[in-house]
Amino acid sequence: MDIRIEKTDRAIEKAFMELRARQPLEKIRIKDLCTLAKVNKSTFYAHYEDIYELSSRLENKLIHVILDSVPNVGLTAAHTEQLTRELFHAFVQNQEAVNILFSGARQGIFANCIEKGLRDRLAAKDPTFAADPDRGILLSFCVQGCFYAFANNSGQMDVEHLVNLLAVIAKAAQSLNR
Repeated sequence: MDIRIEKTDRAIEKAFMELRARQPLEKIRIKDLCTLAKVNKSTFYAHYEDIYELSSRLENKLIHVILDSVPNVGLTAAHTEQLTRELFHAFVQNQEAVNILFSGARQGIFANCIEKGLRDRLAAKDPTFAADPDRGILLSFCVQGCFYAFANNSGQMDVEHLVNLLAVIAKAAQSLNR
């Protein structure tokens, strides 16, 4: 990709994140975004159809970053604990972007996208996964529980203590599946 295009994309994305941190998506005006990014409106529209496409691309990019942070997806006893730890650390490393792009009612969308991405990866790796409802429920528990524990508690307690607690809970949940 042309370096000028990359630079323009980064400027638009940075401006969007700055504006999105201060106001809801519906209130962001292209004119304000372009002023902040120092690009013309025609440049914006050459890259994106509208503000919602930009938001969607950034959301998808973040979801892929987090999914790529969990390279060895598995749901054995050892993997459940590892999955929970890696997910939580990925959430923490991307906390600012998660909080900006998936605030309020969009939190559930984020957690569901992460779960779907992991579910798809597990099914591709192990075709028996899709036919095993117990493992599907365990995945839901790990992803949703980890995310909501992160969202509701990460500022209130030590991160390592919280991730260790979640790992213990995930391991205990896995042992119930036997």
